[in-house]
Amino acid sequence: MDLLSGARAFVAVARRQSFSAAARDERTTQPVISRRVAGLEAHLGGALLERSTRQVRLTALGTALLEHVQALLGAERSLVDAAASHRRGTVRLLVPCDLDPARWAALRLRALGAGADLEIEEVGRERRTLRFRLGEADAALLWVETARADWVVPLGLAQVTDRRRPLTLAALRPTRALGPKAASNLVVMAEDASGQLLSALRESAAECGLAAHQVAESPGLVSALAGALAGDDWVLCARGQAAAWGLEWFEVRELPVARTYRLEVRTPDGRRLFDAALRRDIAAALGADPREQP
Repeated sequence: MDLLSGARAFVAVARRQSFSAAARDERTTQPVISRRVAGLEAHLGGALLERSTRQVRLTALGTALLEHVQALLGAERSLVDAAASHRRGTVRLLVPCDLDPARWAALRLRALGAGADLEIEEVGRERRTLRFRLGEADAALLWVETARADWVVPLGLAQVTDRRRPLTLAALRPTRALGPKAASNLVVMAEDASGQLLSALRESAAECGLAAHQVAESPGLVSALAGALAGDDWVLCARGQAAAWGLEWFEVRELPVARTYRLEVRTPDGRRLFDAALRRDIAAALGADPREQP
């Protein structure tokens, strides 16, 4: 059977809860959509959809497999995009999320000035590594141990505050007078929540007397900034991020944590492209400490 056609038909029906509406979306006929879904069901060994005269619903198997089928279609799109990029001579670079997009735009413009089509995509930390290993990009900024890093990005805590004296973790401890609700939380974004960094942050916080609940991963940038802009939470971030968000940034002595990136390149075109000038632009986009550059 044509697995991809069956997958597209199944996702279309699941989205519209209608075979006829799915057929219109796919620019084909309802019998064709029905045959494709039936073929996928036979291939997977069970019904994916409950059909009735009124509504189409996912079965338990359909619910369990929908995300996997969507991932299959996403992989197909990535494969087609990668092939098209290769034909155009495009270099595809995966970069961290939640940084200043104007910096990445400047990097792309410099590459264009050098005669290269640099396509930049913001991707989460773990997905960057996975997609690079799967060959979906020519280059990626990946987390590595400090000894192998091209760039080191010191992290601190940021908030809307009129504080001018140095910040310590001890200053954020709950007090008997104010109670635990008056204590600020330390919010960690997804880029920093994987691997050993979050564990190191929690250990440092515990040593300074902070409660376990005061260190938490944020569900997203908007949520993290809402607390920081309200003056309730402190966001772990780079100095440049804090400046872009209108927050005061503090280097905290008890938090010797940093993001450590290495530019990994798999293609000759990519290796030729990333010269010293582009690497300086990458450093600026990451907010890397100039003292730590190679």
